[in-house]
Amino acid sequence: MILLKHLARRSRVRIGCAVAGLLAVAATAMAAEMPVPPGPAVAARFVDLVDHPAPEANWDRFYALEDHLAGAFLKACGEGACLPRRFLWPMQLRCSVRVADATVAACIWVIAGSDLRVRAAGSIDPDVVTWRCALPLGAGTGVDAFHAALEVDDPLAVRLPGAAESLRQGLASCLARQGAAS
Repeated sequence: MILLKHLARRSRVRIGCAVAGLLAVAATAMAAEMPVPPGPAVAARFVDLVDHPAPEANWDRFYALEDHLAGAFLKACGEGACLPRRFLWPMQLRCSVRVADATVAACIWVIAGSDLRVRAAGSIDPDVVTWRCALPLGAGTGVDAFHAALEVDDPLAVRLPGAAESLRQGLASCLARQGAAS
């Protein structure tokens, strides 16, 4: 009986050592996979327009602009500007700002279109397409000038400073190309 107790105790010790060894190996492996902390902080060269000049500092103004542009887009489509496509929807606008000089570097507006067709067999075929439309920008358009230029009754008619065409013309060119099917 004493021998059995001794063997059981040794087994627990071995199991305990084995578990401790496995935990040590696991901890070492996890530490090896952890990212190395970055060196000195590197300033971002570009930020989202929402985050200019500080995180979320432009939140309200940007989203009001996005809503204003979306309203103008939907109005224009309602008046026939989106024909032959009829069901287009402005999904999301994002702009990048060059931090060094506070200029708008690029804006992409995602537009989606859909059409549903009922087949004779009763199934419904969705046709969903997206476009990634770059807004026509001139070089060096400042953030405040960008906002001010588009805070008008018909922002799609605006030709931003230095741009080759108006927003409406740029969107029409983008939507004339084949979009990406989903």
